Amino acid sequence: MNNIRVGCSALIKYNDKLLLGIRDKEPNRGMIITPGGGIELFENMKNAVKREVMEETGLEICNIHQLKTYEIINSPNEHRIIIYWSADYKGNSISSATDLKNAKFYSKSEIHQLEKAGKLSNITKQVLSDNGWL
Repeated sequence: MNNIRVGCSALIKYNDKLLLGIRDKEPNRGMIITPGGGIELFENMKNAVKREVMEETGLEICNIHQLKTYEIINSPNEHRIIIYWSADYKGNSISSATDLKNAKFYSKSEIHQLEKAGKLSNITKQVLSDNGWL
């Protein structure tokens, strides 16, 4: 790898629960994460997060607000910048895609159990902690 990947991810809330799913590709295959993906060249970031959430979960989102930017550096193979957003569930039913499987809404107590079981990726743990879910 010889470039920086720029991505987006969303903390999507519904009835005091948060949408999470199982990452189905490397890095972090099998870990629980928030939905998201790469921002395309010349794509508006807010549009990117809407598109990625739709592609990975089939859900429409609203009330989208930028939270914080995180950086992942694992030299020499991975350098990512991920912009995290908060959003609310707007419509449609969940239909998981190839990158994210078994997406569903988790309560805070369920998220704590996932963390205790070591099922959250490191970046997901950090983001959820920073935003009051852990």
